[in-house]
Amino acid sequence: MKFPPSSAAGSKKYKAQLCAFVGVGTLLTAPAGLASAQEDMTEDAPRRLNAVIVEATRRGGVTVQDVPVSVTAYDSVLLEDAGVDRLNDLVQIAPYIQISQSDSSGAGTAIAIRGIGTGANNPGFEPAVGVVIDGVYRTRTGIALSEMPELSGIEVLRGPQGTLFGRNTSAGVVSIRTAGPQHEPEASVGLSAGNYGLFSTEAMVTGPFSENVAGRLDMKLRKRDGYIDDVNSDREFNNLDRFLLRGQLKWEAGDASLRLIGDVGQTNEDCCVGLNFNEGPTARAVNIGAAMAGLTGIADSDLDDYEVALSPNREVYDDVEEWGVSAEYENRFGSMEFTSITAWRDWQLARGQDVDFSGIDRSYRDGTSVTDKVFTQEVRLQDTYGMLDWLVGAFYMNEELGYDDTIRTGTQGNLYIDLVAYGAAGGQLFGSLDPTGMEVPALLGNIDPGTGAPAAPGTPGTVPFFLPGSYDGAGQNDDFDVTTNAFAVFTHNEVALTDRLTATLGGRLNYEEKELSYELDSVAPVCDFFLAAPSVAQSLGSLALLACNPAINSEYNGTDAGSFDDTVLTGTAKLAYEFTPDVMGYVSYARGYKAGGYNLDRSGFDSVIFGGDGAQPDDLQFDAETVDSYEFGWKARFGQAGATLNGALFYQDLTDFQENYFSGTNFRVFNADVESYGLEVDGSIQPADGLTLQGGYAWTRAERKKDLMLPNGDGTFTLLGPGGVQLPLRPEHVVTASGTYLHALSPDLRGLIHLNARYASDHAVTELSRGLTDNDAFALFGGRIGVQAADGRWEISVFGENITDEYYNTAAIGVPEQTGTNSVYPDVPAMYGAELKLSF
Repeated sequence: MKFPPSSAAGSKKYKAQLCAFVGVGTLLTAPAGLASAQEDMTEDAPRRLNAVIVEATRRGGVTVQDVPVSVTAYDSVLLEDAGVDRLNDLVQIAPYIQISQSDSSGAGTAIAIRGIGTGANNPGFEPAVGVVIDGVYRTRTGIALSEMPELSGIEVLRGPQGTLFGRNTSAGVVSIRTAGPQHEPEASVGLSAGNYGLFSTEAMVTGPFSENVAGRLDMKLRKRDGYIDDVNSDREFNNLDRFLLRGQLKWEAGDASLRLIGDVGQTNEDCCVGLNFNEGPTARAVNIGAAMAGLTGIADSDLDDYEVALSPNREVYDDVEEWGVSAEYENRFGSMEFTSITAWRDWQLARGQDVDFSGIDRSYRDGTSVTDKVFTQEVRLQDTYGMLDWLVGAFYMNEELGYDDTIRTGTQGNLYIDLVAYGAAGGQLFGSLDPTGMEVPALLGNIDPGTGAPAAPGTPGTVPFFLPGSYDGAGQNDDFDVTTNAFAVFTHNEVALTDRLTATLGGRLNYEEKELSYELDSVAPVCDFFLAAPSVAQSLGSLALLACNPAINSEYNGTDAGSFDDTVLTGTAKLAYEFTPDVMGYVSYARGYKAGGYNLDRSGFDSVIFGGDGAQPDDLQFDAETVDSYEFGWKARFGQAGATLNGALFYQDLTDFQENYFSGTNFRVFNADVESYGLEVDGSIQPADGLTLQGGYAWTRAERKKDLMLPNGDGTFTLLGPGGVQLPLRPEHVVTASGTYLHALSPDLRGLIHLNARYASDHAVTELSRGLTDNDAFALFGGRIGVQAADGRWEISVFGENITDEYYNTAAIGVPEQTGTNSVYPDVPAMYGAELKLSF
């Protein structure tokens, strides 16, 4: 829905922030921000509230209030006020957006709109919500998380997209535009400091090279200490360390223009770790094993103490190196407007992780990497012919995705299995094991040599049953490569049937081709043993899965390849009626599509050892996701105070919704049928000069149509996700509110006070621990107070994010091979600081 472009309107960003609320200094980035703030304190301000131009509709001069689209658009002034400068900040904008993050900021971040999103830390999944920056599609959500320079606008389109944008999406699109070069020379510098050692600096310079060419250079550096402490070392986790350098050139001559952009970015962070939520029956084995090495196994701390116990000899890191270039060419041929956007992006992620989430050195990742090299080309041609506004376009994408995964056995991998097996075989959980160094026999109890069935120690006719051991560094090194070629042609047409009634028809023909190849290599002696005697493994049940985890199962070793392609027709149809110059209503239908793909995880194969038919590429494949979306919406504005009230009722029917689900031992892919429906309302008003109030409400139901069941291979099934209940990480009710007051303190000074709040109802965080790790309802508060010079040369402000220090989780996971033990990923605690910006 629409939020007007006043400076205060930008504050809405804070109220919707999911993780917390930041009041990063805003108005002083450039004199233009000051000028706009001054305008907002005049009697002309109410007319500016409805002036946000929507570029995503590809129609010049069209505002949010004029389009029959569920879109929220924010201009540069609003973004300056709100401090929106990263993708993460979108949670501060609207109640219908959710952003979650798990064990990797680069690979484990997901966006949902209207309850629909792709929640997976597996690079084989494309996002349901697409992110476009300066017309260039970012293939994964995490790839769009890097620092960004000054923004000129953000538009959030809800529901399926594909007849206007180059890349089709099933849930929505976030279109981000950055500030471009100017012919008028300008420069700015900013510094920020705060708690947890926050330090941030940014600089910008822009100006002309010639009469037709202007350039711009942006630099940004952000650092912050971690807020999670390791009780086994002096390490801090979940810090920030990011750098961006970006240059632009823009050439203009007549109707033609060419904008060239090049950027490089780097992230070096010790991220991301989860906190222990509860201890399951195997937790004692973890604590005993860690104690044998003089360490804490599982931190015995309250969640809001932000403490974790990890193995000191295993690194935790999340490092990104990326660069990209793009060229946007625009020209007019007669009355037709032509646009071409060409881009190349190279993104590389390197990860280290203590996989067992504890102080026992059981397993770890070292050198896991994701590489994504993408070429995209989009062309569009549009014109107006009588009552018809038409647009035709084409899009091509070639993506080379690489995933090198490493999961290795640690120095205490054998010991952990022995400890668990000892307790199980003895019929008593660990008996009286001495945690100071008693040697535990490496066995899984006793076994009947004739039947292979386990038995209690001392049972006549049975013998001790030993398994082959592993060693530090054993495990898997898997190399997956996926090549995607996507081509589409699309059209979007608006027909003025009468002065008040407009029809929209759009269509898109999609072709997707994906090719998978992999080379898998794992050293797992226990798995080799079970492969030779699968009946023994099956008789041992969960103990066999513990010893031969699917993530390192050597049965899958080897190379193979697979491919598939899809051809799908999607589109949209809608009617819009203007009841008065200030009130418009519309009804719409859209069919969306998101391509299928491959689960890049060896644990997704069917195992012969455990009753499956063996590894084959089809085990990893999942189907395309399609959605039929129905919507009734309205746009309205009232009176001289610039009040607006926009809303929409929607229903979305998803077929083959893509889910990557962790069952406790492995990641499996499922296609489920899901429905999403709800109500969105937002409003704003400027009751007095300089004062803007805003609010929003989203009621969202997103649920599977039936239970999600996991086949056990023996004709039985295990319930993974119930049908008819709200999907995890989707609060049913979200309410947002904010207020901003801009005031002239003197002829030379301006002041700004901003407050915001966001409420989310209780909701599950993950299926595996539904009812256990759920978030209770919570409210977040933030704000900013600033003073600036009237000439825009300087500003100083103080800001707060999650100022009441509210604790809540953004994700949760059942710890692998630790039955019943769960970890949760918290969002940031209270953050605060001060900022100074200078403009020249």
